[in-house]
Amino acid sequence: MNSVCVKAENLAKKFLVFREEKTTFRVLNSLIQGKPFRKEFWALKDVSFEIKRGDKLAIVGRNGSGKTTLLRILTGIYDKTSGDLLVEGNPKALLKLHIGLKADLPVLDNIYLFGAVHEVYRDVLKGKMEEILTVSGLGDLRYMPIKELSVGQLQRLLLSVFFEVKSDFLIFDEVFASVDQEFTQKCDSYFQNLFSSDKTVIMISHDVAFLKKFCKTAVWLDGGVVRMQGGIDEVLSEYGKSFSK
Repeated sequence: MNSVCVKAENLAKKFLVFREEKTTFRVLNSLIQGKPFRKEFWALKDVSFEIKRGDKLAIVGRNGSGKTTLLRILTGIYDKTSGDLLVEGNPKALLKLHIGLKADLPVLDNIYLFGAVHEVYRDVLKGKMEEILTVSGLGDLRYMPIKELSVGQLQRLLLSVFFEVKSDFLIFDEVFASVDQEFTQKCDSYFQNLFSSDKTVIMISHDVAFLKKFCKTAVWLDGGVVRMQGGIDEVLSEYGKSFSK
């Protein structure tokens, strides 16, 4: 039960970013002078940690610290630049990338599309449709193209569908960032059941109270490196102190 399902050793991710605003003149001038127009940006550097099966792990850090990049590597969206990574199983993730959605299609069609991305298929969703619409609060908007939804409405929809995902390894990236308190309270029983289960869960959130309530361990990323890892209370305490320095 406590076997390792994720192990990262010296994991690193490099992006090439523009040194300055891209214009035709600057590109040509860079080529003429033989100077690179882009520079290296290391979003992650020598990140090492492990997650045991059944762990409930929080990943914390300031904006731009590498949290989402790390999750996208764990789920296969990004390739690592260097280091070693072992991921057992097939983690299902609700990330900020809304893969599978079609802006011009209505809510109903996008429920089926988004579900299919996460292997929740039409026969299951058809029986759950009214429940999903009720939980998300979009029953009266079922025929509205999702491009007309607010950010909060869209996030409620994605969460309500994702609740039907059957997986032993789930990842959540700032899923409550745009939703109201009423919807957050609706989700409480789902997360209570999830975090008392034997599923492996990784959670990114700036809501410290939420993380303390449901997670047992934490990794603190700072500037793309692991600043600290350990018990949730200890890590969050040190992380909180960093804002006063």
